Parts: sequence; C-alpha cells; structure tokens
Amino acid sequence: MDRKDLVRSTTMEINWEQQKVISNPLRSNIIALLFEQAMTPKQTADLLGKNPGTIYYHIQQLMKHDILEVESVNTDKGVVEKYYRAKAINFENPDQKKDYVDGRSVNIYLSQKLLEQFSEELHELLFKYGHLSFKEKDSEEQSPYTVEYQIKEYKEEEGE
Repeated sequence: MDRKDLVRSTTMEINWEQQKVISNPLRSNIIALLFEQAMTPKQTADLLGKNPGTIYYHIQQLMKHDILEVESVNTDKGVVEKYYRAKAINFENPDQKKDYVDGRSVNIYLSQKLLEQFSEELHELLFKYGHLSFKEKDSEEQSPYTVEYQIKEYKEEEGE
C-alpha cells in the first residue's frame, strides 16, 4: 500500500463535536498510540507518564465520541482488561469549509529543542520544493499554490 492509500484508509470523517474532542494534544497522543497498538488505559498512561485515572477519562471521552473502539477484552482472575484501538489516525470534517487543495493539522508535545528542529525542517522542506519547482518549470505544467502553516502554542481553555 503506498503512502496516499495508507492516509486514505486511515482517515475518518468526523463532525464538529468529534473535532473538538480530538483537538486536545493529550487526546491526540492517545489516538496516535492506540492507532499503532491496542492498549489498556494503564499501559497508555505508563507510556505517556500520566495518571491512569486521567488517561481513563480521556479514553472514555474518545469512546463516547466514536474515535476509539474496544479491540479485545481479557479477564484474568476476575480482573477485566479492555484493549482500546483508535479507528483512524487522520480526521476530516466534511462540514469544514475547504478552500484548499490539501491540509493536515496535528496537536503534539514538543520541547523547545524539538520545536526549533521542526521549524527548521519545515523551512528547509519549503525551500526544497521551491527549488524543485524551479528545476521542473520547463518540463512540467505547474499551477500556483500558496503553502501556509502555523505553529501555535496550545492553550488548555481552547480545547476543553
């Protein structure tokens, strides 16, 4: 499966309420982890270094809004363990006005060092494609596009 097919097969249409629920960076991390591998809330909490009760709450919110599903249930000596899996890794809201060709949005945690590295790599990527565009200008038909991005610090009151 090529990258475009993978993105298409892992994309889920969502509504405005679901979009609000997944806009929290912690929930985005939970979704990313549970897309890669089904886990219990405790396993997820351990990986994220968070309180299991907090992670359980967020998992329940994601379940309530149909972003996660229970992949399996194990019972050992009366203890029930539910393994959760994210239904998708990419989300699109068809009601959101689309005046663009393509776009993605991601909420992630970054240290200052990673933020600087990320920003520099984005700058280099834009420069690379500007250069490639110039090199192919005489051999391929091209259309004009505007590429924009923002790196904005997430504020808790915005997402909850």
